[in-house]
Amino acid sequence: MDEFNAHTTLMSNALDGLCVGLVTMDVSGRVLWMNRASQSALGLDVDDARGRPLASLLRDPQIAEFWHKALETEATTFGEVSLHWPRRAELKANATVSKDPSGTPIGRALLFCDVTSERTVQVQLSQETTERLLHLTDHWNESAEAREGLTNQELRVLKCVGAGLSNPQIAESMEVAVSTVRSHLKGLYSKLGLSTRSEAISYALRNGFT
Repeated sequence: MDEFNAHTTLMSNALDGLCVGLVTMDVSGRVLWMNRASQSALGLDVDDARGRPLASLLRDPQIAEFWHKALETEATTFGEVSLHWPRRAELKANATVSKDPSGTPIGRALLFCDVTSERTVQVQLSQETTERLLHLTDHWNESAEAREGLTNQELRVLKCVGAGLSNPQIAESMEVAVSTVRSHLKGLYSKLGLSTRSEAISYALRNGFT
């Protein structure tokens, strides 16, 4: 028994020290245990949360919505959640149902990883790429514009689309509304005889607009 207790304590300490959040629950979703990372991310205390439904404790609407959907199924549920309370964070979440050897559900678990830093780097790289693209388009000569029949702004949008940037990313870098980006896309689609974004990307790649 002492060996078993020591092993249990070792496992508990190891899980408690994980950088990812982990919440274990009974089948109905009542909290059994939470590690430190989950308490910090969700703004909860394990002693207060234990025995209570996790769904009633979650105050952030997005993580609450994710968990409510997870409770409706026994299948593993994956999702990306933008957390706003108690702090802003981007989470990759995973909700699972634990079963005994006979296949009977015996508990639930919520596991999530904070990828805020990773997302920040991705956004920064996208912004840097867009800025370089815009810098290059500033040096395109009038003959290039005349050859394609596109305005300077349409050329900028085409180049960004060819680089795989989304409309919101293009709008942010050009400091215009997303609706303006869509308007430029409509114009260049018409002038170049394109009908879809994939065709625009293919055109940009074939004609060196990347």
